[in-house]
Amino acid sequence: MPIIKWAKKALRVSLKKQARNQHFKNMYKESRKAFEAAVKNKDIEAAKTALFNTKDKDGKTVRSGLQSNIDKLAKKNIIHKNNANRKKSKYANILKQLEASLNTK
Repeated sequence: MPIIKWAKKALRVSLKKQARNQHFKNMYKESRKAFEAAVKNKDIEAAKTALFNTKDKDGKTVRSGLQSNIDKLAKKNIIHKNNANRKKSKYANILKQLEASLNTK
């Protein structure tokens, strides 16, 4: 445990940032797992809803999609913007491959 005053404050700040970052990382993991499960089950509609924002009949966003969560991580400097772009591209390509594989059958 820190003894000096500035070290105590640094610990408090660090714990706050850690909790904030962990919250957003958990959101990302949850949406990633939903997307990967849909891809594994070869369900294009579920994969699309997991990748993109889900809206209700009024046009309001009900559930953030995987791409939206990745953008949030980049905006809040939890991950680098190039890392975010790479992840979004990867998941979009996975969806495109799934669509192509199901359309050829």
